[in-house]
Amino acid sequence: MHTKFSDPQKAGIFTVVVLVLAMAAALVINRFGLGSSYLAFASVWSITPLLATLIMLLVVTRDGYSKEGWRTLGLHRLGLRVWWIAFFGTLAITLLAYAAVWLTPLASPTVPPQGVLPVVGSFLLQVPILATTFLLCEEIGFRGYVLPKLLPLGRKRALLLSGLVFATWHMPLVFLTPLLPIGNPAIGVPLFYAAVVAGSFFYGYLRLASGSIWPASIAHATHNSVSGMITGFTVTSMPLLVNGYLLGEFGILITAAAAIAAALTSRLVPRDSKDDDSGTHTPVPDRASRTTTMP
Repeated sequence: MHTKFSDPQKAGIFTVVVLVLAMAAALVINRFGLGSSYLAFASVWSITPLLATLIMLLVVTRDGYSKEGWRTLGLHRLGLRVWWIAFFGTLAITLLAYAAVWLTPLASPTVPPQGVLPVVGSFLLQVPILATTFLLCEEIGFRGYVLPKLLPLGRKRALLLSGLVFATWHMPLVFLTPLLPIGNPAIGVPLFYAAVVAGSFFYGYLRLASGSIWPASIAHATHNSVSGMITGFTVTSMPLLVNGYLLGEFGILITAAAAIAAALTSRLVPRDSKDDDSGTHTPVPDRASRTTTMP
């Protein structure tokens, strides 16, 4: 097996592998009717980036046979100093976007039938579960493995390309299953790509600022959880427009807020003596995490 691939070549091979696995996962989900169980379909779907990473580390490049190969994933550092940004920053992105729409005639806030506390409690429970299971598997692939491999192309290009790969990985779920509805594809697909890429810049800057995959996983879990929660606090006569195209996980206002959050978070990533897009950057560990590492 040829192992002398450049890092961008490794990222390219990973992309092919993860997209093939995504197609296979979508077909399996449809074939066996797994869409009726979140646990079943999420297990099959979300494991594909982790599986692609293992294939790269253990079969294609064999980097996984050294400790350094695993350290590049960013699992060994906690990145504690940016956890508050990962959680509260992501929460603010959604809350501010919804609040802006609540101030218009398009929608208004309401209290869910089951009350506030059960909904908020479910959200607070869901975030750590997703951040340490399904979404961690996704982040290991896209922010843990492929983003650092693209850094020789320049930081912004790496963030853009990893975001595009992440968005494209979702396409089998969009077009081959009913599990990720986006409305009119001519509108929904561009909005989906814009939102996922903007979010990927935010998650990616958290990864680069901390040298850890955990803040990105927390932010991703918070985004997915709060998007489902806050819809229950909103009443509108135009659900597709409000909860689909303006808000929701992939709405225009969510995308704009994520882009602003990414720009602010980028300030946490130190510049070295090279140009920002020189491609010489690697994930920057925070000082606190030098003594706060996972066993």
